[in-house]
Amino acid sequence: MLSACTVTGNNGLQGQIPTSMGYLNSKSGEQLTELNMERNALEGTLPSSLGLLNGLRMLQLGFNAISGSIPMELTNLTEAQVIHIQSNRLDGSLPEGFGSLQALRYLNLTTNNISGTLPPSIGTLRGLVDLSLSENRLTGSLPLEIGSMFSLRHLRMHTNALDGNFTALTTLGDLRNLVTLDLYGNRMHGDVPSSIQNLSSLQYLYLDNQHYAPLRQYYCGQRLPNNGKYNYRIVRDEYLTMTSIPCDNMHDTNFAFSSLQESGVYPS
Repeated sequence: MLSACTVTGNNGLQGQIPTSMGYLNSKSGEQLTELNMERNALEGTLPSSLGLLNGLRMLQLGFNAISGSIPMELTNLTEAQVIHIQSNRLDGSLPEGFGSLQALRYLNLTTNNISGTLPPSIGTLRGLVDLSLSENRLTGSLPLEIGSMFSLRHLRMHTNALDGNFTALTTLGDLRNLVTLDLYGNRMHGDVPSSIQNLSSLQYLYLDNQHYAPLRQYYCGQRLPNNGKYNYRIVRDEYLTMTSIPCDNMHDTNFAFSSLQESGVYPS
């Protein structure tokens, strides 16, 4: 079985990925299991024929100029463990069929122009360890099904246009293995779900100020520095303490999180 990559990255390759590459595994007894064409100058669209590469375990096409939508046929790569197509020009929405990629452990589509909503079928990827979809144009709410991704350690979706109710994500606390939760730079509303306190493995928590009602309640009547993207893991650690303190004069988000200059942290 051929297990080495057909093309290693960073070779200065130009042009489109040939359609014929998708038929490599049908022409001999050997099977291509890894395809790495990262850090080249590839352009054009992803050939749908790549979905015919039965046995492919790793697809790495990051840091190119590939455009167009993700072909539905890629969801036929049921043995794929790694799909990295970050830093390209992909658009369109995520195929609903992503849920069929049951062997997938690492999915990185960061820094593209992918739009639409996160399909609920993503929740069936119970072996997924890293889901990185930052710097795209995703909208809507995070589906409740995401709570079924019990192996997930890193959820990175910062700098999108998610606009759902964060409080309604009641299944968030089921992600007991989650180390990184990065939803900073979206348009969601609502306070952080109370189940945040169940994320016993969480080390990095990046949210926008409007989700931090526990902070505003705990520091009642005080103004907090507007630190931007700041790790407020203390909200997970001290959630019960923060929310148990009565506050009759809790500031709204805009007033509570003052600028660094206004807070006196740094001189103006």
